[in-house]
Amino acid sequence: MKEDTMTDRDVCISIGKIEDETQVTSNDTGWSEEEKERMRQYGYDDMDIIRAWYS
Repeated sequence: MKEDTMTDRDVCISIGKIEDETQVTSNDTGWSEEEKERMRQYGYDDMDIIRAWYS
């Protein structure tokens, strides 16, 4: 793996509590459209993208 992989990305971290019944969408993951499109090409849908983000 390339050493600068993590420094090439902006990483956004939110610290706090997510309220009950909060709706999280694939736009909340912080992944670029290119990354999400690549995931979709591998068969991921929006719910899979969100699950991958949580894991």
